Amino acid sequence: MTRTRAPSSHPWPRQAEPDDVDPTPGGDTLTVDLGDRSYPIYIGAGLLDDGQMLRRHIAGRQVLVVSNETVAPLYLARLRRALGDELHVSEAILPDGEVHKTLGVLERIFDVALREGHDRGTTIVALGGGVVGDMAGFAAASYQRGVRFLQVPTTLLAQVDSSVGG
Repeated sequence: MTRTRAPSSHPWPRQAEPDDVDPTPGGDTLTVDLGDRSYPIYIGAGLLDDGQMLRRHIAGRQVLVVSNETVAPLYLARLRRALGDELHVSEAILPDGEVHKTLGVLERIFDVALREGHDRGTTIVALGGGVVGDMAGFAAASYQRGVRFLQVPTTLLAQVDSSVGG
């Protein structure tokens, strides 16, 4: 895929061409080509259960899953199963809704990370919609000067936000 720029000087992802999508088991992979900041977008059914695909994006042995009270009961157990027993997985469950996008709620993520001994090798996984993605993304960018971040969006809006850097 060739890197292109929008008319402005910002390196926004360009619209995907049909040959930009590479088939993968369980779906397709679209690569957003931003040079050394490139990232894949996985599209398909059953990806939440694909532990091998998820673990490819987890560098260390520690994972902090950020979700909310609505999404966690629906999908958290599946995600934990897919990640397997070899990883130390912690959970930060946030209240649901835009009104909870506050520093006080963000502090809950940091509290879990510190209490569970998460270090710079940690990967923060956002499991949920836009608020969860925003809060987990900010936490990942801030915790110990930045840790890896993986989005598992569960709403259409969150899927779009996640795919283009929200």
